[in-house]
Amino acid sequence: MPRGVGCVVLLRWGNPMALIDLLFPVQGGPVPLDHAYLLFAALSRHIPALHERSDLGVFSLRGVSNTRELLYLGRGTLRLRCPVEAVATLLPLVSAPLEVAGRRLSLGAPSLYALEPVPSLAARLVTFKHAMDEPAFIAAASRALEALGVQATLTVGRRRIVRIADKKVVGFALDLHGLSAEHSLRVQERGLGGRRHMGCGLFLPPGRAALAQARGRAA
Repeated sequence: MPRGVGCVVLLRWGNPMALIDLLFPVQGGPVPLDHAYLLFAALSRHIPALHERSDLGVFSLRGVSNTRELLYLGRGTLRLRCPVEAVATLLPLVSAPLEVAGRRLSLGAPSLYALEPVPSLAARLVTFKHAMDEPAFIAAASRALEALGVQATLTVGRRRIVRIADKKVVGFALDLHGLSAEHSLRVQERGLGGRRHMGCGLFLPPGRAALAQARGRAA
């Protein structure tokens, strides 16, 4: 661990998990509401190896208020989901200057959280190739869950668009209910669909997801 960098460890060490969440306090901005691509580009400029980490999930930034175009961070947060062994790789982000859409951001020392085996999960945005409407999305999500060996009841939410480079990608919010503890952790660890670096396919307990949603609405 770099000198001067500390972590608040909140893991349940008696039951080690393959993946954990790192929650960084973040200051600066404001940033565009649709900032996923720009954020990952900023993180990768400091740690180029992130491009190769398919096991890394980058949630959208959470702030305190927003307009139709901008997210004001205030005492905001950045959540990264990663294997425990990746924590040391990510810690150099602490205090490193990040630039998103010309705005300077700085990250504080992160807290570490274990994933919780809760019966319901929510994702702000899940994308599947060619799943442009709700019926196609439901079919793709059902196939993905079956491939994971996960049983759940699906509730599809708002249709959203995320901009990735010069492309617009369509996805939907998705809630899962009736999960066993094993299946809940599997979904959180593996995710659904693609584009995990852009905040897609990443699940949280519903209350936490709703709070995050309120603090960082996006298109």
